[in-house]
Amino acid sequence: MAVMEWIRMDRRDFLKRAGAFLLFIGILPINPVDVIIRPPGARRDFLARCIRCGECLEACPYDSIRFLDITAGAMIHTPYIDPLKTPCYLCQQRGHDGKDRPISRYLRCGEVCPTGALKKIVNNKDVLANVPEEIRMGVSVINRDICLAWQYDVCGECYYNCPLKDMAMKDRPPSESLRENTGIRPYVDPKHCIGCGMCNYVCPVKRHIAESVMARDARLSYFEERYASMVRNLTGRAGAVRLPAVRVIKRL
Repeated sequence: MAVMEWIRMDRRDFLKRAGAFLLFIGILPINPVDVIIRPPGARRDFLARCIRCGECLEACPYDSIRFLDITAGAMIHTPYIDPLKTPCYLCQQRGHDGKDRPISRYLRCGEVCPTGALKKIVNNKDVLANVPEEIRMGVSVINRDICLAWQYDVCGECYYNCPLKDMAMKDRPPSESLRENTGIRPYVDPKHCIGCGMCNYVCPVKRHIAESVMARDARLSYFEERYASMVRNLTGRAGAVRLPAVRVIKRL
């Protein structure tokens, strides 16, 4: 009898402690994500609407959408996009002619969302470049001090790969006078940038390239090696900076 009472008390104490711990991690993230970029169309009340069903993840044609894990606390299992791993392609596909074409009438994540946490957005470039600010993913910012195009007159990967090229990403600032013989000088138009992260993804000014050595054990792709020495020189001069040279930040 005494043994059973001890067991009951022990279980009760265990459940009480476990409940307190779960409550703690549910309120305070253990290791919060620096910047959480939600899929396109996320409303202001996204967390209140999202039921964590996973429909958006299943519908994404490029596996761009991921789920936050337990380290996110109360936001666990909610969808987000990490541009450095897989950007949002805005449900576009680039053809052999270099032109992007929509693969669906609407962005698929918003089309399948059952609660409206993600707004349904027509998959048209003019529409995407002018969606209301509240449902954009974020906005890209360029650090010209470590941008290869601005410093060495090479690269331009962000401009050429932007799915909203000449709208969100332009080849030069509209109000700055540049020499006629200058190459690409990428400029983000915040009025049209949806924050897809493609520029973030293709930018060669990345940490692992900056820290690589010229020795044989440096494992870089041909694309990365092409820019490696310039990246090391730029980041060496700039000191402690956030990479890549173009990043996606969350809109206020």
